Amino acid sequence: MVGDRLTRFARELANKFTLYFDVYRDEQPSDFPLSFIAHYKRRDERYMVMKKIKVYGVENQQLVFAAVANEPVSLEFVRRFQDVIDQHKHRFIQEDAEHMSTIVLGLIVAEGALDKAVLKEVRKFRKVKFLKFGWHGWVETYVAILHPDQKTVHIHPKGRSFVKSIETLMREDKISL
Repeated sequence: MVGDRLTRFARELANKFTLYFDVYRDEQPSDFPLSFIAHYKRRDERYMVMKKIKVYGVENQQLVFAAVANEPVSLEFVRRFQDVIDQHKHRFIQEDAEHMSTIVLGLIVAEGALDKAVLKEVRKFRKVKFLKFGWHGWVETYVAILHPDQKTVHIHPKGRSFVKSIETLMREDKISL
């Protein structure tokens, strides 16, 4: 069955994230079923002479929200997914002076033909929000559609680098249906 294949693909993808990310499976924020949420956090600090004298510290994060589309992906589905991400990404983002950046990816695992309006929406969607005028960093949000059968990823051009590893895994058949 199609839905089972896509769910299995999403499960395998989540397993690939577990090496560096904290992965929360089968989440359901706002009655929208997600396959998983993956959260990566990196902290860098610079010290002078000893660790008690900290010069600065910065935090970078990446969040991945993944959903399986068991029916054809519509523009309404994509916009609802964007809203769910907007409402729930703040659970993971700490807005303090040491926060530098957070990259939020919304992954939709889908099959079948995609409507031109859906592709246009996904390829143009990029949302950048500066926290406290940029003093507390920024948050960039992208939505991508993964097509495991065709081994393609549709995303805004600036977000391509964040899904490059997923494209490589699909192309090399390290994640399969």
